[in-house]
Amino acid sequence: MLKNTKSLLSTAAMFILAFSFSSCDKWVNDSKLPNNTVDESQLNNIQMLGRIEKGNYVYGPVIAGVWRAGAASASDLLVASGAIADEIIPTAVPNSPFYKELDEDKLSPDNTSLYSVWSNVQNYRARAEDAIKIAEQLNPADADQIKIKQSALYNAKLHAGYAWMLMADYFSVSETSPAVYADQQLVKHADAYAKTQRYWEEALPLANDQEKRLLHSLLAKLGIHTSNFPLAVSHINQSFQTGENFSFLNTVGTTSNAFFTALNVNVRDAAVDPTLVAQLKTAAEKTRIPVVKAAKGHWSLTYYKERDPLMVTDEEEMQLIRAELVFRGLISGNAMELVNTVIQKYDVTGNSNLKTPVSDLSTLTAIRRIFLSWRGTRLIDLRRLNIDGDLNPGFTKRKWHWISVPEIETR
Repeated sequence: MLKNTKSLLSTAAMFILAFSFSSCDKWVNDSKLPNNTVDESQLNNIQMLGRIEKGNYVYGPVIAGVWRAGAASASDLLVASGAIADEIIPTAVPNSPFYKELDEDKLSPDNTSLYSVWSNVQNYRARAEDAIKIAEQLNPADADQIKIKQSALYNAKLHAGYAWMLMADYFSVSETSPAVYADQQLVKHADAYAKTQRYWEEALPLANDQEKRLLHSLLAKLGIHTSNFPLAVSHINQSFQTGENFSFLNTVGTTSNAFFTALNVNVRDAAVDPTLVAQLKTAAEKTRIPVVKAAKGHWSLTYYKERDPLMVTDEEEMQLIRAELVFRGLISGNAMELVNTVIQKYDVTGNSNLKTPVSDLSTLTAIRRIFLSWRGTRLIDLRRLNIDGDLNPGFTKRKWHWISVPEIETR
């Protein structure tokens, strides 16, 4: 299903998917599940959105389903972005042509993997927006139920915003007029990003203090992605504290970290780009991107274990956003010192630190390439800064700077 994808709930076991604030994770335990045939009265039951346990909100199956859809979509797109940029290359004889076609800028409009990644992000968006509608239709009077509605709305709007951001970051129907389809309507990238911002701003009054820092971090990230630097400035100082992050956890069933699945030493579809490996000079850089030669001769990634979270953003990214805003003269601070707070996490000796002040944007771009790898930021940087990176031909010379929307969707 491609057009107008709608949420589907099942009785299958739920994946536990959460954003992490240090040791604060949310869990799904004993939530009420719908029957195989779901009618509107079941969806409109407050227990479908969650429950309060010992004063804390616990996801119901509707919200857990949104998290699960987000994990599937982010897993697809964060890996695919590396193949468009200079993080991932196909192996000599891949089982799947998807990464090869992306790398070579020759993605077939009828590639079945393309259908899958497009359908997954549409499913994610639809589930999140359906959850918003369900929550908004309820008018609870009980204090716990009011808290459930508020927490469910926060989660749904968090994910609706992220789904729209993923769509605009990674897909387009045209190179000359970037846009995507949603509910059989053509939506310009600018409008998709505006939806993202609106959802996250609407979620802020619903959030607790930690959740607010997550939203401020994402809004700062959105400002960088869209070169809306005033937006980044207005949110960066309210963003993550040390140890906080936004990630998807895969802890039930067979789902693995997407980069482990794609790039571990035992797989053959994709490999770490040798140009990226060549940039690893310092101890910190080699710790952040540890690689090993596979038997077939290509580079494999050892950074992720099978069940590790899929990282979207964290306090390290916020520090590098601060450094860029300082360099651009938009906030006060020392860009070199900000960068070094990130580097020192991977080499406490300080030997890997920058030794001279940041004098040009290319220095920050190179730092972001290493220390924000595997998060989709490299593709964003190549596009927003109009640079070629280590691609051949260069990124600016590509036919597609986004993943093309499947041909069937444009008919």
